[in-house]
Amino acid sequence: MLSPATKAAAGVTKILAEHDVRSDADHAVDKAEKTARHVADDLSARASEAGAKLRTLFDDAQGQLNKAGGRLNQEVHDNPVRTGLLALGAGVLIGMLIKR
Repeated sequence: MLSPATKAAAGVTKILAEHDVRSDADHAVDKAEKTARHVADDLSARASEAGAKLRTLFDDAQGQLNKAGGRLNQEVHDNPVRTGLLALGAGVLIGMLIKR
């Protein structure tokens, strides 16, 4: 049989070991949470950056389309017969290609 002092020492050792395991687990959880927050912040920053670049590209493309539309509108207004004949010719060509 174990002496009361040995039993008490074993109990203290058990409590200390449990405390060490809990402490290590808490540290691991804290480290994982910090890493996850860092990754989430990094992804958020990159997504914002990509969104800003995409918005710039979209705005540039929209400006170019508006410019091209304006030039096309001006060309049709300045030369209605020529543009009408070009449109007719393009339609005939497309029709002939579709029939094949």
